[in-house]
Amino acid sequence: MVTSNQQRICIGPKVPQGSENPVSILLPNPSSGFPSRYVIQEGQLYEMQMIDPEGLRSWFVRDTIHSDGSLYIITPIDPIFMCIPILDIMRQRTSESEGRFLGLQDIFESDQYTSLRHLAQLNKIDQILAVVCDVRESTITGDKRKTFRLDDDRVLAWLKRKVQALVDKFPSIPALMNSIAYTESLPEACQTEAITQSALRLVSAYLSDSWATQLAAGYQFPELDKLESRTQLPVMSGFGKRSGTELDEDPKSKETKKPKMSVGARKLAKASTAGMKPLSSFFTKKAT
Repeated sequence: MVTSNQQRICIGPKVPQGSENPVSILLPNPSSGFPSRYVIQEGQLYEMQMIDPEGLRSWFVRDTIHSDGSLYIITPIDPIFMCIPILDIMRQRTSESEGRFLGLQDIFESDQYTSLRHLAQLNKIDQILAVVCDVRESTITGDKRKTFRLDDDRVLAWLKRKVQALVDKFPSIPALMNSIAYTESLPEACQTEAITQSALRLVSAYLSDSWATQLAAGYQFPELDKLESRTQLPVMSGFGKRSGTELDEDPKSKETKKPKMSVGARKLAKASTAGMKPLSSFFTKKAT
């Protein structure tokens, strides 16, 4: 774990002077279900990723040396991505029932994953959940109470809006356009499909395999399918991206270099790690 004398170099959003201290927590990754590092500050949720330098590196900060030469990037993440797999599990849908309606405290309750409770304190969390949930309102002894249940149609509609938002932004972001090989030489119809396909891939990186499959089912790419040589899709660079559990490792352990893996290969390698628990295991009550 990180001790009080460990310091890291981070790049993150600017916060107003006098803001509350950020809270660093481990939450289940919405794609893999395994622990990853996140930050909550002023009611906003951020994900933390690490750029891992080649070889051993250190930072010089004023008159001190920081042995961890990694760079940590803190960026906003839409809380809905985090909530989808949690809501999916907690509704307990069956072939006979669409599942349960639950209040905020019940949704984010886990004996083994206590950090989930922080999600219930995010700004406007009830409005956030209402985007992908059916909502019921009731009054109990004069107090109004909202309960939520995940709705698949709302989820897929929201995910498609995310894909379209990326498609609209794609041409204005050179790094994204450059990630698609030979874009300029493609026919216009193929260019449009390549951009949509890449945006779909980027959004799916925050989804479980099940949700990614359901989302992909709503798209077709006939022009790309006709090409003998498929367009290269963007892959988030494996150059240094590490999960939350790895952020707590001793940087000295990097002395033995291993061959680099792509993000996809690294994700598969982690998914097969013996002894790791699935996300659903964190939402079972401890035996009394």
